[in-house]
Amino acid sequence: MTHAHGGRDAPAVSHRLLLVIVGVIGLAGVVGMALGPPTRLAAVLAEPGTGSDTRLLDARIEGIQVVESSGEDPTLLPGAIDLDITARLASGQRVQFSMTDETGGTFRVGQRVKLAEVATEGAEPTYYISDFQRSRPLLVLLGLFLATVIWFGRLQGLRAIIGLALTLLIVTRWLVPSILLGHNPVVAALSCAAVIMILTLYLSHGFHPKTTAAAVGTGAALALTGALSWIFVRAASITGLTSEEARMATFQVGGLSLRGLLLAGIIIGGLGVLDDVTMSQASTVMELRRLNPKASFGELMRGGIAVGRDHIAATVNTLFLAYAGASLPLLLLFTTSQDSFANILTSEVVAVELVRTLVGSLGLIAAVPLTTALAAALVRPAPPAVVVQPPPPSAPVDEAAPAEDPAWEQQLRDAYGLPPTSDHDG
Repeated sequence: MTHAHGGRDAPAVSHRLLLVIVGVIGLAGVVGMALGPPTRLAAVLAEPGTGSDTRLLDARIEGIQVVESSGEDPTLLPGAIDLDITARLASGQRVQFSMTDETGGTFRVGQRVKLAEVATEGAEPTYYISDFQRSRPLLVLLGLFLATVIWFGRLQGLRAIIGLALTLLIVTRWLVPSILLGHNPVVAALSCAAVIMILTLYLSHGFHPKTTAAAVGTGAALALTGALSWIFVRAASITGLTSEEARMATFQVGGLSLRGLLLAGIIIGGLGVLDDVTMSQASTVMELRRLNPKASFGELMRGGIAVGRDHIAATVNTLFLAYAGASLPLLLLFTTSQDSFANILTSEVVAVELVRTLVGSLGLIAAVPLTTALAAALVRPAPPAVVVQPPPPSAPVDEAAPAEDPAWEQQLRDAYGLPPTSDHDG
């Protein structure tokens, strides 16, 4: 359906129709999540640790003494040293144990650490440093982040934080348990992504046509990203075995699909970037429409696509830098390898990141014209202004003439596409 305004045609898309599409996406996500309810989460998480005699204790390092090593261990990193460590537990008890510092500068007096206490039948428990206590600096950083977002974004920033909390809740209480319970990781990821997308977009940006256009564009681009990921992960024979974390998870839980975990990660990772791009495109179109109420569909498309090209160029580079930064130790390892550059690129460790980056970029590129077209079709050009020329003051007025529609009223009706008045109009 098209509506002509001043000789320019603008495709009309009903906001209600897009809301129906968003509702279908949300319903599909809810149904998918319902297929894997986390009712056995506590039991599943407890199974790997059943019968374990190890517990974590809060402690503070009170003393460190370097121990002369009898010889270099070829399995240790260069610069590793042996230490005798004295630590005070939160209960006040002091414990002593030996440990290897693989960097030579990891531990220092005064550090708050997590001590692993290993109970041994018939003997004293042994200790080692499992990790550091990071709650204080992380809470400070979190408080700084929340304060900055609320200060700058005000109510919209607060709604965005609520959306972030809901995202964290869905991922940790539905997505992860569903995967642990053996449900299809791709279906679980798509279902959770659909619900997260709708909740966060409408919470952060309100119930507006631009939000609906961004939601439909994100949903379509996310489906495309998932389909392309599935095709090329299988075509490239990517197994997912190179992820040490995934191997450990499937060893502890059993029966997990490593390839499915990889695909689920690509889907969830792509959602955040797609939200950014689609919302930016929809907002751009609405702003262009506000600045020029007479802009046609084609003009809005051209302006939105021009902004989208710049956004895509920057985002694709951002994706690559994000993955390269996360895999920097791996890149350093490959730099010293004797393999050819072609062999390095086609190895599974690198191929995974290539598929992740390229498929995500294709999804972003598809999201730009789709979201721009949806947003541009939701708004219609304003009717051309009608300049009414008043009759000259000297024009004679025939008071006996019957009351008929004056010319200016008919011009206005024609401009707005209204039917002419009839004798029965009140």
